[in-house]
Amino acid sequence: MNATSWLKSEKHRRLIERWWIGLVLIWDIGKALVVDKTFGKYGVNPYLYLIIVVSIAVPYAISTAKMLFAILSNHWRNAFSYGAVAVVLHFVPDVYILLTAKKVPRTLFDSFIVTVIIFTVFAVHGVITHIRTNRKNNS
Repeated sequence: MNATSWLKSEKHRRLIERWWIGLVLIWDIGKALVVDKTFGKYGVNPYLYLIIVVSIAVPYAISTAKMLFAILSNHWRNAFSYGAVAVVLHFVPDVYILLTAKKVPRTLFDSFIVTVIIFTVFAVHGVITHIRTNRKNNS
């Protein structure tokens, strides 16, 4: 049984969504700890940041999971819609940091921007890889 056929089951999709929500929450809590240590002294409220990331974690996780399921099912319009939601939710915490951080050292600011770019490239690469693999398998 391959992964695509396994994912056709609604039960399996819900299981993946739940696990993904848990992983996203753990990741976001870790990010909040890092934000506290790196940007807390420059005006970023780590508690507000934590509230932001935790409040968007579930919709973000669900939208990214549904985007993947839509790609695997060749439902491109749905994939685009869920992907658009995921992109917006993904960048909300970063925008919060950019709007509230004051007098951040240039090296820290540059490191933050480079980190955002690197994670974005990995995410885009992952989506493109899934699309290409799925198209190959359906050809």
